[in-house]
Amino acid sequence: MKRLILFLFILNDLVYSSDDEYRLLRDLREGYDPMERPVSDHSKPVNVQFRLILQQLVDVDEKNQVITLVVWTQYKWSDYKMKWSPEEYGNITALQIPFGTLWKPDILLFNSANEHFDSSFPVNMVVSSDGSVLFAPPGIMQFSCSLSMTWFPYDEQVCYLKFGSWTYGKKLDLQIDDIDLPEGHKMDLQYYVPNGEFDLLATPAFRKSTEFQGEIYVELYFHMHLKRRTMYYGLNWIIPSILISLSNILGFTMPVECGEKVTLQITNFLSIMVFLGMVSEVAPPTSESIPIIAAFFSLSIVILGLSICASLITVSIFYRHPKTHKMSDLTHYVFLEWLPWFLLMNRPGHTFRKPKREKKKEEDEESGEKESSELISDQKNIRPRLLVNSQIVMDSTIPYLEEIIGFLKAFKVLFLFVSILLKQFVFRRN
Repeated sequence: MKRLILFLFILNDLVYSSDDEYRLLRDLREGYDPMERPVSDHSKPVNVQFRLILQQLVDVDEKNQVITLVVWTQYKWSDYKMKWSPEEYGNITALQIPFGTLWKPDILLFNSANEHFDSSFPVNMVVSSDGSVLFAPPGIMQFSCSLSMTWFPYDEQVCYLKFGSWTYGKKLDLQIDDIDLPEGHKMDLQYYVPNGEFDLLATPAFRKSTEFQGEIYVELYFHMHLKRRTMYYGLNWIIPSILISLSNILGFTMPVECGEKVTLQITNFLSIMVFLGMVSEVAPPTSESIPIIAAFFSLSIVILGLSICASLITVSIFYRHPKTHKMSDLTHYVFLEWLPWFLLMNRPGHTFRKPKREKKKEEDEESGEKESSELISDQKNIRPRLLVNSQIVMDSTIPYLEEIIGFLKAFKVLFLFVSILLKQFVFRRN
């Protein structure tokens, strides 16, 4: 019996403990329609104070031109039907009313890139006794921004968030709430978490009125001035690419006899291709702006390709032999006269000067005519003879035969030396 009495006593306290709040909610809901604008005069607009609280810059997607933020959108307005005297209701000065119970402005992010467009989370509204209403829903916002990648990775981006009423027009007066905010910032950054890739330099904002189908709409533009941090790209992209370009230049100093001359340049070529692929993954597929670093890598690829061709030509010329190739006049002029002079090359006892091809050509022609005339006169005095195929073949194989004869002579000397040693050994034994 005692337990029953105690239970009824506790239940009585629970039922009647919030009588003031219950009466207040009942009185506020009486005659209230959430579809009605909270103004006593329908010709006047609703004054809404808007504040954007930035918490984190999550991602900057350069390829898809989308920026992701974690923000709180805070709205403040006055509702003339939500006023009461705290003394009549147990000194209650504020109430938490569920979302959808009161009127709410239809303010949206116009340049949203979210698949649901409005990604804010519905939360309770805080109503004060003076009629002021506070509504601050958090959300993860994705908005589109035109990102210029020309100076990547030393670029700065300026993007904006465009907020405004979707249907109310001049019936809603939207203002920026920038009280107690530092100069240069119109976003509230007291909860902001710094980003590792971008520095947030400034967040200016301005209010703009536009006309659409004869109706005046108020829009708020919140700008974000972002500057990319370049340490990561400098250590992983810029410095390696410069070293690869320098190694390509130093590759020309390697002698042709070294078998790694062409291999080094092909390796550099593939390395630059890898870096260019990394840039293409970051940059958007557009022709409006091409990153300077991508142009640098493309130019490096062209230079490396030309250097590979030059190395192949150098190796081919170096390993040519007078028995297999004959130097033309043009090759003689370019490599033995013009190129040494152009590269300021010298050799002991000789200084290269600017060649005069026409004069030399005339001298060569005159000397050729003299030689041909002398050869004709000699042929008149010498009985001509026919060359058979065996003699032509022998002319090309004479150097090889001379080498073989040299080896045989060496073996002959060795054989004589061994025979002398054997004779002495036999003589001593006897």
